[in-house]
Amino acid sequence: MKGKRILIVDDDPQILTFLSDMLAEERYTLEISAGGEEALKKLEEKKFHLVISDVRMPGIDGFELLKAIKERFKKTKVILMTGYTDDYDISDALILGADDYITKPFDVSRVLLAVNNAFAPEKP
Repeated sequence: MKGKRILIVDDDPQILTFLSDMLAEERYTLEISAGGEEALKKLEEKKFHLVISDVRMPGIDGFELLKAIKERFKKTKVILMTGYTDDYDISDALILGADDYITKPFDVSRVLLAVNNAFAPEKP
C-alpha cells in the first residue's frame, strides 16, 4: 500500500528477508531492524505506520518494544510475532496494546490479513 511505512524487527535474518520480500510485493515502504534497540532509534528518526516485531529477542524484547511504542509513538500500530504458541504471551500482547499477534511458521495470507487490518480505517 503506497505511502505506508512498515518497520520489521527480528533477530533472525531469514525472517527479515521473508517478510520484506513478501510485503515489498504489496508496495509498502519497508525498513528492517535486527533488534529492539535499533528499532527504537529508527522510530525516533522516521515515522512508521506499523511495526511488526518478534517477541523473543536479546536486549529489548518485543513486549518492551511494544510498551515503548505505545508510550512514545501512539499512532503507530504494532503486530507481534513469535514461534511460541503460549496463550500467556498472546493475552499479554493484546493487553499491552498490540494490534495483532502472529505465530511462526507464517501463513502468508494470515500475515497479509494482519497488515491489511492494521491499515483499515478506524471504526467510530
